[in-house]
Amino acid sequence: MAARLAGGEPATTLAESLWRADPAATAACAGAYVATEPLGTATTAETVDLTAAAIHSSPATIDARGGVLARQRQRALRTARLTFNRTTGIGRSEQPVLLQEPGLAARGQRLEFTADSGRVRLADAEYVLLAPQLRGAAAVVERDATGLRLGAATLTRCPPGDRAWALDAERIHVDAEAAAATLRGARLRLGRVPIFYAPYLRLPLRRQRASGWLFPRLGSNDGFDIALPYYLNLAPHYDATVAGRWIRDRGPGVEAEVRHLGQRTESALQAAWLHRDEDYDGTLSRSAFHEVHGAAATFAPASRYLLAARHRGTYGRLTTALDFTGVSDNDYFVDMGSDLAASARLLLERRAEAAYAHGALLVRLSVLDFQRLEPGQVPYRRLPEASLAYGGQLAGPFAWRIGGSWTAFERPGTGPRDQAGSRLHLEPALRLPLARSWGFLTIDARLRLTGYALVDGAADSERRPNRTVRALQADGGLFLERRQPGGGRQTLEPRLQYRYQSYAQQAGLPRFDPGRLTFSYPQLFRADRFAGIDRLGDANELAAGVATRLFDGRGRERLAAALGTIVHFSDRRVTLAGEPGPAERSRTSPLAGQLRGSLGRWRLTLAGAWDPGERRADTASFDLGYHHGQRLVNVGYRRRLAATATAARVEQTDVSVHWPLGRRWTAFGRWNHDWHFDRTVETLAGFGYASCCLDVKLLWHDTSVAPRNRLVAALPDAKRRRGVMVQFVFRGLAGVGGNVAGRLERSIKGYRSQP
Repeated sequence: MAARLAGGEPATTLAESLWRADPAATAACAGAYVATEPLGTATTAETVDLTAAAIHSSPATIDARGGVLARQRQRALRTARLTFNRTTGIGRSEQPVLLQEPGLAARGQRLEFTADSGRVRLADAEYVLLAPQLRGAAAVVERDATGLRLGAATLTRCPPGDRAWALDAERIHVDAEAAAATLRGARLRLGRVPIFYAPYLRLPLRRQRASGWLFPRLGSNDGFDIALPYYLNLAPHYDATVAGRWIRDRGPGVEAEVRHLGQRTESALQAAWLHRDEDYDGTLSRSAFHEVHGAAATFAPASRYLLAARHRGTYGRLTTALDFTGVSDNDYFVDMGSDLAASARLLLERRAEAAYAHGALLVRLSVLDFQRLEPGQVPYRRLPEASLAYGGQLAGPFAWRIGGSWTAFERPGTGPRDQAGSRLHLEPALRLPLARSWGFLTIDARLRLTGYALVDGAADSERRPNRTVRALQADGGLFLERRQPGGGRQTLEPRLQYRYQSYAQQAGLPRFDPGRLTFSYPQLFRADRFAGIDRLGDANELAAGVATRLFDGRGRERLAAALGTIVHFSDRRVTLAGEPGPAERSRTSPLAGQLRGSLGRWRLTLAGAWDPGERRADTASFDLGYHHGQRLVNVGYRRRLAATATAARVEQTDVSVHWPLGRRWTAFGRWNHDWHFDRTVETLAGFGYASCCLDVKLLWHDTSVAPRNRLVAALPDAKRRRGVMVQFVFRGLAGVGGNVAGRLERSIKGYRSQP
């Protein structure tokens, strides 16, 4: 036993005697509890092996004194004196006792145990649960076959001498499998200050799901925001979480999530409901409403909701997928979202599909819908789209392939081009692929056939337009390699691609899904300069590029660079809209390039397109990052000129950092600035503190948020949302406060929260 002070208390606590520090550790928690008593196994469950300095035995009792060690099963007891009644099988000690068994160490002032049942009871005890690394004290510690019961107990994960947080409970029960602890009348103390009370609380002690109340989520989103979640472990393969929520100035709501994980499927369903938002009428906030309609106008609160579903399934050769999100109004994510990524969403995509693949056959059926989160025209829905692709070999190296799709498009609108209808597209192709270790050559000839059946927005003569385009492509490249000193190697990879695509008049065709692509090096070798099928660009051009890569002796890529351009032999006549302009008459495309490299922990990525005629960079991006554990520095720049008169120019810088200040303290921040509009998109700054038992993050943020319902010119386009977020994670227990760690993961590249 440990030495004793004058007042009778141990010179060291049980936790101190079991704690093993690791001075070389760099993590916030540099130590752990380790059992000190070797545990053996008795010959039978009822057998008690007893050793002591002196043992007095009689037919009725056994009295052991001096350095008493009793072993039963895998349990060991150490005390100064122990008496055992042979008739009842009960042992007692009125001296301090040390109890150790797998996963548990306890020290108490008095002991009673029953040999046949294995029950043991300690009074005025301290204890350590070794697997979850929890410690505490209790008026009573009782252990039997059903588990561990504690009366008038405290519980904490803090190391010895640290009192950052603790739970006080009237009763604690740890089940026999040590998977969870159930607390009755629990109070959470931060230091000495009580901050939370729960009449019933269930804590998982392992990474194992268990039903029970979770700690509240606290935040500030233009007002105090609190949610009380309850977790339901319904079955091994599905669970649910239900939370009541209240937002100041808005009112009460409820949130729910159900998850299912099967052998072939993975699904999740989320729903949220806010009853009669007192600060929103379905279009405007209360202040904006009165600004527009006057102070005397009657404001009618609107209820708000979110519904989201995710699904992935695999059934042999058949795969299924569902991705659906819907909200009640355009401003839902602006008002209810907790970060820039959520509030910046402009379009919600709803997709469901099923695909069957067998060899060269691929069949896909899908539907696609959208919800636009700002005034304007919604993209065309695809209700449905069916596609098929199949191919095979011909004589020698020749191969054939045919692909096709049929799509029904639908969109409500009033404009002259807001057509509805269907599109059938077929592409039979003949290919000659030739490949060697030193290079490749692929010749591809195809016929692109498109027909439409329109029902709205077109004259009778235009209801069934069609288009035929012939395409020929020859793509070839070399792989040249040389050894470098030190065992590395460098490659040189020149590539040429000639493309011919015949011209077809397309100005009268609908525009269901065409788009303009941002010009970059990978786009040099695309089959078409437009996205979608409704516009097929005419081409007579040669794309030329060269790439080089540098590998070290271990085969790791250290540097990769590429540069290329397109030479046009004729003007381009097909445009997305309007007459051809100077870009369609130029003889060469912008010079496109990209570079990526790594040196130690540094990473660099460059990409862009330079227009020699205009002597300007149409697009440019720069990313420099230093990543070493939790030491993160990122510097980024984005520039893109407006491709059309209605498109927005982009010019932004993004700087973020996450840097440990010693073992326990960390500083972090982000500054994202839009130079075109001369405004800060998002600023974050804060610090974190982490120890064995507590993880605290304090974050200040300043975010530019634009309301989606821009119905009145007098209302500002954007407002500043500033606030402070605090997150407490009581290690071994739960977290409370705003989800600062989640926001850092979305804002600082490379950051991952620590378990």
